Amino acid sequence: MSQTPPSKALSRGLAIIALLAGKPNGMKLSEIARQVGISKSSTYRLLQTLIQDGFATQDEDSSRYRLTLKFLWLVSDLIEGLGLDHVVRSTLEELGRVTGETIHMALLDGTEAVYVEKIDSPNSIRMYSRIGKRIPLHCTGLGKAILAYLPERTVREIIATQGLPQRTPNTITDERTLFEHLQRIREQGYALDEEEHEKGIRCIATPLFDHNNQVVGAISIAALAFRVDQEQLLSWQPQLQASAQKITSALQNHFLRAE
Repeated sequence: MSQTPPSKALSRGLAIIALLAGKPNGMKLSEIARQVGISKSSTYRLLQTLIQDGFATQDEDSSRYRLTLKFLWLVSDLIEGLGLDHVVRSTLEELGRVTGETIHMALLDGTEAVYVEKIDSPNSIRMYSRIGKRIPLHCTGLGKAILAYLPERTVREIIATQGLPQRTPNTITDERTLFEHLQRIREQGYALDEEEHEKGIRCIATPLFDHNNQVVGAISIAALAFRVDQEQLLSWQPQLQASAQKITSALQNHFLRAE
């Protein structure tokens, strides 16, 4: 049995990575093989290599393959090496100074989002959130800001996989209501979490986009509900939007120059 030349295997592996990067819900083996244009057996071997090296995973229930956050850590190292890490961190810190509240940044990973940055509020009562923690999309400000800009088919796939579990009495648990809510988010440019994920916590969030104008994450201002009302949150929306645009522009400008 002949072996695939290393250069061709690398090219095919990169093609699989590029394909899966745009599929947060993952894909089945047959779909990947068909779109990349190679046999299922070759596709399977390449996917197993990615899994063994920690770059991909296979869902037990759906048999779908998707990329892991190991790519996120590589990108984080790249951003730090390019000096973009300073732009991100300094922008979020400035937003924290202006508002005096907790600032989060999360990136989409499969059917959830993951905290990648956090600026703590100087207030004595702090929130339980940490870098690396996974959060649902349907009931968090960060998650809804991301969902609103994903293709409808992708959103439906996420709902089919994750459901719409109720976390508080304010959680949206009806699919039609959620889609109407996402439409309003697109019209407004921001998402609100009115104690939908955790009682006593409200936040405002806005999306981040990559150089292909695809949503990749979001940033938010989160506060204790007894201390900050919705009117106060909305008063910070211009600063939140400016911060998101600054981070998005830094990423887009770099990768456009690199192409």
